[in-house]
Amino acid sequence: MKVLAIDFGEKRMGFSIGDTSVKTAVPLPPLNRNKLENDLIHIKKIINDYEIDQIILGYPLNMNGSHGPVARKVEAFKSYLCKNIDIEILLVDERLTSFEAEEMLKPIIKNTSNRKKSIDSTAALIMLNNYLNRP
Repeated sequence: MKVLAIDFGEKRMGFSIGDTSVKTAVPLPPLNRNKLENDLIHIKKIINDYEIDQIILGYPLNMNGSHGPVARKVEAFKSYLCKNIDIEILLVDERLTSFEAEEMLKPIIKNTSNRKKSIDSTAALIMLNNYLNRP
């Protein structure tokens, strides 16, 4: 099964695709957001181009497991996607994936502004790898 991971952000979204049969994932370029309709067009293109069967959407819970304002925005985004895309969409805990992505990229991309452009898709990659390798 082919899976698309989305790291939702208000300014930018990160994407990664993977396959459950081989448990591998690769990042895709991030999307600089401007309109919800454009987000949907971009996601539908990824779904069609890569024959995606399932979407996992990063769910940014607080460290204590509670739902903050960003988690509620992700819930609303999931609801919007469910109304417009006929694929299973799961919320997946993404706590610390952006921090982990930043730490992973620091030795590779020294320039901070360039690194910020890669964090979202790297976070999606980490989230998807965790999902694919769950017991």
